[in-house]
Amino acid sequence: MSLTFHDGTSLLYRNYTNHRAWNSTALLGLNPGRSYDKMLIDDYNNEAKMRELFSRPGAQNCCPGGVGASRLGDYVNSDVRNVIVVKGLHQWVEKVGTGSARWGSNFQLHITFGLDGQLWHLYATYYGDSQKVTFSSQCSAGEKVSHTDHEGFSKQGRRK
Repeated sequence: MSLTFHDGTSLLYRNYTNHRAWNSTALLGLNPGRSYDKMLIDDYNNEAKMRELFSRPGAQNCCPGGVGASRLGDYVNSDVRNVIVVKGLHQWVEKVGTGSARWGSNFQLHITFGLDGQLWHLYATYYGDSQKVTFSSQCSAGEKVSHTDHEGFSKQGRRK
């Protein structure tokens, strides 16, 4: 599985992360004193859990390039391409009207990953009733960091 984790030194992403590792609480804006944030830090923002989440159908079926493009699973399971986790799970957003009075609401979160010099946001849901996080197959394009990808290849333009 060619899933790697940004340690703060990658030339391509270090300015975006302010030289911080992918699971830095400062980078993610998480407060270890809050129970929900502590749960993300302890239970989800570690390499083993991220690898597990990326192997599930939601992440595997995400198409970063849009419908008809290669699936994220094709990249993650490739020996040739790397997907870099740039920021772990972060940004709790309550999904109003979900969940139950007993267990609380569901929340949307996302991770940020790098692929071919482009940042992508892969969405996840925290389910209040089961207290589990799962990735959806939805992602959106973030900032274009470089025309050179993290493996050193440059996208060539067309001559006129």
